[in-house]
Amino acid sequence: MKKTIFILFLMCSIFTCNAQKELYSIECISVENEGYVKLKLLNYVKPTKFKIEDASKDAIKALLYSGYSSTNCPTQKPLLKETTDIDNFKKIEKDFFSKNGKWKTFIRNSLDVDNIKIEKITIKEFEIMVNKELLRKYLEEQKIIKSLNTGF
Repeated sequence: MKKTIFILFLMCSIFTCNAQKELYSIECISVENEGYVKLKLLNYVKPTKFKIEDASKDAIKALLYSGYSSTNCPTQKPLLKETTDIDNFKKIEKDFFSKNGKWKTFIRNSLDVDNIKIEKITIKEFEIMVNKELLRKYLEEQKIIKSLNTGF
């Protein structure tokens, strides 16, 4: 009996740790001048509490970890392509995304555009402008990723 309870506890804790804390969709609307991309973002986990600040952070996370593909823009691979890149960024991530963190310098013109009603849930839609090129240069300066002109 104790063995069964232990196994159930272990399984529950594994599933709880792996639970998705963030679930959002991102779409590139356009590539702007001066290195900016305009992204449309919807969050499905906490739609009523989702704010512009949250959407802005998620837009940056999408550029860092997943990239995007869209019919409106060229496909963007994630800026953190290698496991070492991700590990290096994890060391500064908490400070980077803190209340007064560096992430704010890469955002411009965030808008709460629309509320989309799906069944009984209202989901907020945001448009976020992120300076992808400046973010990439910052990551290079912090030695998180290799410079584009580094030899192959």
